[in-house]
Amino acid sequence: MKYILDTHAVIWFLEGNSRLGVTAKEILSDSSSELILPAIALAEAVWIVSRGKTSIPSVDALLKVVKQDK
Repeated sequence: MKYILDTHAVIWFLEGNSRLGVTAKEILSDSSSELILPAIALAEAVWIVSRGKTSIPSVDALLKVVKQDK
């Protein structure tokens, strides 16, 4: 199934943040889920990481995870 991600889902999943719902966590952890990350959500995530407002260590770390192929 296809899922469109938003900024907080991406950030919270990568951080392991407890604010991410159980269903969302299951979907994001399932390798068969087809995840769509809109450009604006990626841009917002980069902005948040680059400003140090998350525990994700760097923009490079964020992009490395986002670019992974199945």
